[in-house]
Amino acid sequence: MSAGDILSALRAGARPRAASLWQTRPVAEPAAALLLALLLDDQPRAAALLPHVTAEAVSDAAARLGLPAAVAAPDFASAMLCFAERPDAEALRVDVAARLLVAQEPALGEAVLLPAWRGAASSVLIARALSGTWMLLGRPGQALEAARIAGEAAPQAPEIQAHLAGLLLQAGQPAAALLACGRALGADPQAHQALRLASSALLELGQPAEAIATANRAAQLAPVHAPHAELIRVAHAAEIAQPRTNASALGASAEWARPPSRLPRRRPPPLFAALRARLRVVEALLLREARTQFSNSRLGYAWALVEPMSHVILLSVVFTLLGRDSRPPIGDSMLEFYMTGVLSFLFFAHVTERAMDLAHANRHMLAVPAIGVFDLLAARAVLSASTDLVVAALTVGLLIALGVGGLPADAAGIVSGYALLFGLGLGVALVNVVASAYSTAWEKLWPSFLRVQYFTCGVFYHPLDMPEEVRGFVLLNPLVHVTEWMRQAYFPHYVSPFLDPEYLLRWVVVMLLAGSLLFVAAQRRLRRHG
Repeated sequence: MSAGDILSALRAGARPRAASLWQTRPVAEPAAALLLALLLDDQPRAAALLPHVTAEAVSDAAARLGLPAAVAAPDFASAMLCFAERPDAEALRVDVAARLLVAQEPALGEAVLLPAWRGAASSVLIARALSGTWMLLGRPGQALEAARIAGEAAPQAPEIQAHLAGLLLQAGQPAAALLACGRALGADPQAHQALRLASSALLELGQPAEAIATANRAAQLAPVHAPHAELIRVAHAAEIAQPRTNASALGASAEWARPPSRLPRRRPPPLFAALRARLRVVEALLLREARTQFSNSRLGYAWALVEPMSHVILLSVVFTLLGRDSRPPIGDSMLEFYMTGVLSFLFFAHVTERAMDLAHANRHMLAVPAIGVFDLLAARAVLSASTDLVVAALTVGLLIALGVGGLPADAAGIVSGYALLFGLGLGVALVNVVASAYSTAWEKLWPSFLRVQYFTCGVFYHPLDMPEEVRGFVLLNPLVHVTEWMRQAYFPHYVSPFLDPEYLLRWVVVMLLAGSLLFVAAQRRLRRHG
């Protein structure tokens, strides 16, 4: 179908190919032809078709071409007919493009706007509309160029200046963004979006107190900015009460809201100062993660203890019902034997699984430039590890209270085992963060892989119980060596004949290096995915 081919070319951004198909393969159906003529800016053809087309026919043609329901709606058809009657009216052109953007057809919106683009000579309306369109199409350089043109043409338009400020922040130009926010607030002291962006710019310029005060003012004007104000505080671990600031202090009379004679230059902090600041960010995120994960439910903390115990008890019941000998391969209690495998496996599973889709789930946090994806991962990994260590101690204490367990024979071995397991889990978590940013399928594949690991990492069996040819394959799994390490450290007089510390250490080093390299290479993608 020629109309469908032309539309597909436009959607792919191949406007020359679409124009060539339009000239060589005529579209017979008038309504579909009118739609394509407007998208290709063929004004003579559109004028010739207009008397023969109704709004209902345009809606039907849009539906047949597979366009979204919002494009096939009657109001869009009416807007297209109005645009066909007055193709030189920029407001009508922008209206049609805006409707296409809402319908998630940015490439078609660009096709409508491009014929009116004149570069630096473009009108404010077209430049602003194209800037937003290019931003949706993932072209930040073009979007910023169009926003600058619009901003220079309309220096007193708050919305346009705020839009420019947002793009400048994304481009790493906080000082220029602050100037744009100042122009917006000079025109409208109540421009809450400009205040929000100004707080991020101030934060980037090393002025946290002013950033927090500005973010608080934005939240006062529009409660929707309250989470952003919290993020600004989290970014600098600054959970402090700010002095009340009246509107005029942050409005047109604010000193920073006026363009200074020269832009400030931020000096890079010393290494140790930067490290301390990063640790404060992670600490603040850690506290926030703890509140979010546990405080929303009274069962939050209880479930952390119930989960490993449920695994231990369930395994004991199942193997008892199956008629398996209740005498464990190591130690005096099956509960004790299973516990030494379950706790280390859940530790690894929690650290790695909670890294899935980290950037996208915390995209609002990444709106604060001072917060990075690694900060979020570090906070979540440390919280998960700390929680599981406390749960492990409580589980051992509970078994001792029940008379079926004892203290570890080698406490230092337990600590070093968990340290290596945390390194392995962190390396895998880095890989998972990157993989989930590139494919949503990974979020389902990894939990399935963990379920397989549950049955292959030695939780409910001992390698001696397996045939020799199978045992050699199973011992390739580093988690089997972790389980053996934990049991050797826990049970007195047990020396594992299968534990290979050097093999486990190589796995830890390789996973940390591979995860770090992938993470660094995918930094831009992770930010964009967030």
